[in-house]
Amino acid sequence: MRKMIPTLMLLAGLCLAMLTGCDNHRDGGPTDYTVTCTLDEKVQHDSATLLVLEDEYGKLRVCGSARAQDGTFTFKGQTSGSKVALLRWDNDTIHPFHFVLEPGNIRLTIQAGTWSVAGSDINADYLHFINERNRILNKRVSTWQEYLKAAAASSLTREKELRMVQQDSLLHDSLQRITVDRINRGDAVSRIIRERFAGQLDQEHMRKLK
Repeated sequence: MRKMIPTLMLLAGLCLAMLTGCDNHRDGGPTDYTVTCTLDEKVQHDSATLLVLEDEYGKLRVCGSARAQDGTFTFKGQTSGSKVALLRWDNDTIHPFHFVLEPGNIRLTIQAGTWSVAGSDINADYLHFINERNRILNKRVSTWQEYLKAAAASSLTREKELRMVQQDSLLHDSLQRITVDRINRGDAVSRIIRERFAGQLDQEHMRKLK
């Protein structure tokens, strides 16, 4: 029996080490990611660079570059969690594509004026915000065009003008509100939205940011 005690203790130690290793992996150890980005014919680029924002230093880190293969770029690596990332096309530093890098297989499809994502709930949430924002912006443009058309046709009554002004004001407030609400969630998507759209908030809504 005494001879078995060291063996049992060794087995227990090995089991504990295995369990601890799994816990550390779940709690922030690096896990694999694959990012596949496909461009349509109207937005073709020859090469792309993947950059990730490192929160500890507040700087972008280059994670890799790729050449297009039939309009598709593929990046592979490891990440310890969800991080703000962007794809920089060729030598274009003005119009990068923002998204959230996370473990797993992320499939991005970018078309002229729109994009879609598969394999990533957090990027789907980001896309939902972008689509809602664009819907409001398009409605504001439509209201303004209706105003100009009525003014040109001399059919713009005072009542119609007040209605359009009120509608535009409501759309403006909706756009400001959804931007503040999404930024205040405090996740990786919030970081992207703050970077891209916080400068478009008015003073009243700027004060509501956390």
